[in-house]
Amino acid sequence: MLPDRGSRPAPVAPHRPTEGRGGAYRPDIDGLRAVAVTVVVLFHYGFAALPGGFVGVDVFFVISGFLITAITRDEIARGRFSLAAFYERRIRRIVPALVAVLLACGLASLFVFLPEDLRLLAKSTMAAAVFGSNLLFSRLAADYFDADNLTLQPLLHTWSLAVEGQFYLLFPLVLLALKRRPRAAAAVLAGLAALSFAWGTWGAIHRPVPAFYLLPGRAWELLLGGLLACRPPPPLRGLASDAAVAAGLGAIALSALVYDAATPFPGPPALVPCLGALLVIGGGGGRVSALLGAAAPAWLGRISYSLYLWHWPVIVLARYVRGPDLPLATRVALLAATVALAGLSYAAVERPFIARRTLPSRRGLLAGFALATAASLGLGQVLDLTGRGLLPLTQLPAAVATLADGHFDRLEGECPVPAGGDALPYPCRFGSAAARPTVLLWGNSYARMWVPALAQDAEAHGAAGLAAIMSKCPPLLGLEIPALPGCAPFNAAAAAFVAAHPTIRTVVLGADWFLYDADLGRLDATLAALGAAGVRSFVLLAPPQSDYPVPRRLAMAALRGEPSPPPPSEAHARAAQRVSTELIAAVAARHGATLIDPMTRLCDGLTCPVERDGHPLFYDAGHLTVFAARAIHGLFDPLFGP
Repeated sequence: MLPDRGSRPAPVAPHRPTEGRGGAYRPDIDGLRAVAVTVVVLFHYGFAALPGGFVGVDVFFVISGFLITAITRDEIARGRFSLAAFYERRIRRIVPALVAVLLACGLASLFVFLPEDLRLLAKSTMAAAVFGSNLLFSRLAADYFDADNLTLQPLLHTWSLAVEGQFYLLFPLVLLALKRRPRAAAAVLAGLAALSFAWGTWGAIHRPVPAFYLLPGRAWELLLGGLLACRPPPPLRGLASDAAVAAGLGAIALSALVYDAATPFPGPPALVPCLGALLVIGGGGGRVSALLGAAAPAWLGRISYSLYLWHWPVIVLARYVRGPDLPLATRVALLAATVALAGLSYAAVERPFIARRTLPSRRGLLAGFALATAASLGLGQVLDLTGRGLLPLTQLPAAVATLADGHFDRLEGECPVPAGGDALPYPCRFGSAAARPTVLLWGNSYARMWVPALAQDAEAHGAAGLAAIMSKCPPLLGLEIPALPGCAPFNAAAAAFVAAHPTIRTVVLGADWFLYDADLGRLDATLAALGAAGVRSFVLLAPPQSDYPVPRRLAMAALRGEPSPPPPSEAHARAAQRVSTELIAAVAARHGATLIDPMTRLCDGLTCPVERDGHPLFYDAGHLTVFAARAIHGLFDPLFGP
């Protein structure tokens, strides 16, 4: 699923004084930073005129690649380059302000966050401390990237810092390897950029989340800046310079104005802002560059790293406390406060380390870096323990805590295709311990969530069953899922197990069928295989789906004293699944399979409630909590009859 551009995290500013050829200060590049930071911050603060403001991250990557390559190649050519000094500069530039933000976010969140979000913040704090948050968010976004989850995390924006940190770790080694062949550097960088661009282009369509978050899909943007440093164009003056810089700024502005959530990134559309940044950097020297490097934009560019680090936590915490729809006046006030906070952070945190007024020796800096990393990891552990309720640092009202804890009221774990039936643990075996399993529950997480209800009904009949569960893998024979290569073999093994075990007389298929409308023709082959094995088949339809994560929304409404969000109507819930339901019904009729419709128990004819007796019925937007499953009696009685 393509990350939501309306919640796209901010990039991280380059971590080097703005220099050009020969080490001369380039105030116009600081001005370019100001342009990038402005479009991203306004975008994140909800100013609708810039739906593509996320392109600021691409501009920053180009600037970073240009500066790092220019400075490093110059030092290598003069015989003055040192890896130790290079990484020392990176630590001085990046770590102090980052640690300040990690500590501030952790402490503030202890007093306002729900347990679910504290535990996710714990993971992101520890990941950011070791420059791995892009890996974390790439994995999490593939599961549940939505406007009520990751985008309410104050450290989401550190994904781009991780991308740059990983690039800085590897890139100097590439330049050192080319030390004796400086003329080959441009060709090598061009080849690496082409490979990265090809992967990012393919990934933007087929694997959008990893392409967006991970270094392989982003490296080409940094390498474009590096290519400009390796093969700088002849200096431009006068009208030629003004035209190039104006065209570059126009390209950045155009992409910020016309791109939106549907624009695939970082594919070919990202070329527009990246080439725009190259034009501004490579064409500098005229009057437009002078305006770009004037005092105000240059100052804003100098504080851009702190501004990036602080702007996202400020708006996230405000939205968390006050709700997502902040008034314009509030957002403007937050924006002004963020700029002031960034200026203070630059003066009090960044500059003392960069100027070596704080921890001037390398040994002292490394010791401080180790201590700061340990402190950040320790903070992550405290947040995790607090989110688990093991430390009484925050105290929610009991009713709010019950609603919030619904997020954790779920069954976890996979159930491989069973090799036997008597020694399997719950939930892979359910029902009476004395009975021989006669039922197989086969499907993904939308099957697993029903085990508590199945277990109750099986116990009532003195029966037992087994579960074969693989998350994200619907029970459709022959379905190939590129991101889940084990799915097809798992389904084949489940069908073979049924055929080889005549004691299994009933099979229940469960999945989020509405996501697989185009693949439901494969249900025909699945039911045919079960029919050939001589078993009764039941197809368990999906429950109603909400358009919000239920526990968080209910808990936040209770915490703020607001009305609970309205539950979905039954008509809307059924309409959303009409296509899949009709397809399943037609296939099931051909094979004599029986449909089980949970909406008959979860809906009342008008609405499909999401809460009962103060407990959420769903642990996200569509999976049942254990509480909800145990509250449903008799739905599966037909499985255990004659």
